[in-house]
Amino acid sequence: MPNSAKSKKMIVYENLKRRIITNALKPGDPLNEGILSKELKISKTPVREALQQLEKKGLVENIPGKGAFVSRFTFQDIRELFEIREILECEVTRRVAAKADLSLAEAQAIRDKFAASDTNSSRTGKSYFSPGDQIHSFIFAAYGNRKLIREYKGLQEQIVRITLHFFTQNRQERAAQSFKEHLEIIDALIARDPLRAEEAIRNHLQNSLEYLKSVI
Repeated sequence: MPNSAKSKKMIVYENLKRRIITNALKPGDPLNEGILSKELKISKTPVREALQQLEKKGLVENIPGKGAFVSRFTFQDIRELFEIREILECEVTRRVAAKADLSLAEAQAIRDKFAASDTNSSRTGKSYFSPGDQIHSFIFAAYGNRKLIREYKGLQEQIVRITLHFFTQNRQERAAQSFKEHLEIIDALIARDPLRAEEAIRNHLQNSLEYLKSVI
């Protein structure tokens, strides 16, 4: 029974997390235990436990006297997230570019795949940015620290959520700029130039933050 109860909680947790991250459940949306239990055809206990776990992840907020809601985010939240990203990604990218065992073939394959993604000028939302996310993931995978990768995946969930929330419209100008920034990042890695790679990732993150500031 304990394992069954745990699996039910995880099913609800993954379901709600996916919906929050993809903005199917938007910031401020109420999360009523009774309604969710009926919708998911499951008892209230795993729903309650899943909401508690999502609250710990910062995806749900509990307002006393009102209940649970999908967490909202302010510009300060976004700025703090990007500060964490800059601290982590600049250092990791610099180290990866300096790695003697960095697979240039793999880096080139990532670059080729990314370059090929720039073929549809009518893309909207996350489809602009998914290929770029793969470059960030490649950098952390190439560094090889499993605990750091696990932490970064948690950050990525927040990044995806912000991306989908603020880039639901066609954002041609920022998309084109972001594309060039990601090419510079992967080119600097292929060139094994640590300082260039660090500067490229910092420039990309700062430009992304400035763009978000302009649309919030």
